Amino acid sequence: MDELFSAYLKYSRSLGLDAELLHSDYGHIIARIFGQNAGHAFRNEPGKHCVQRIPRTESNGRKQTSMVCVAVLPIKEEVCEPLLEDDLRIEAVNLGGPGGQHQNRTLSGCRITHIPTGQKVTINSRDYHSNEREARKILAARVNELRKEAADADYAAYRKEQMQGGHRSGKVRTYNYLEGRVVDHRLGTKTGDVKGVVLKGNFQKLFK
Repeated sequence: MDELFSAYLKYSRSLGLDAELLHSDYGHIIARIFGQNAGHAFRNEPGKHCVQRIPRTESNGRKQTSMVCVAVLPIKEEVCEPLLEDDLRIEAVNLGGPGGQHQNRTLSGCRITHIPTGQKVTINSRDYHSNEREARKILAARVNELRKEAADADYAAYRKEQMQGGHRSGKVRTYNYLEGRVVDHRLGTKTGDVKGVVLKGNFQKLFK
């Protein structure tokens, strides 16, 4: 995995892209690669990458096959969208309760409903306009939290789909050190320069 990540860094530099390591532990690496057409440059990488070689620690010469799962995702942005007026139902209400006779006999309370999600906020103090402003703030925060949760769920599902569970079937690419070649199963291309691809990041050899 470290070798493949190093190859990606070299590939990024060759294209003038910037790369930043965000997280690395327990066989899990997260990096951000950004620059012009960064997503296009890595469009062929999502999925399972198979590595076949004889480890240096293997004294009996037995071949080892390992798997690295790769996901290429857009950088997440904060979900903070304004509420659309057409999506709101605003009502003046009187819920009674403590607050004196003035509050009980006037419609100073405000209830706002976000129609698409069903979220409701009611503020029932003495001043209607203050209540409406406060209700809008609270409702916007709640709706945007729902949007964030939905976006996070979609993001996680997209990542899982790309990585395909980590099984050996459905490989994207095989790096075969024993035969010195790399085969791209998705593109139907191959090269006899496995070291050039892995050590120098020359993935262009496969992108024909």
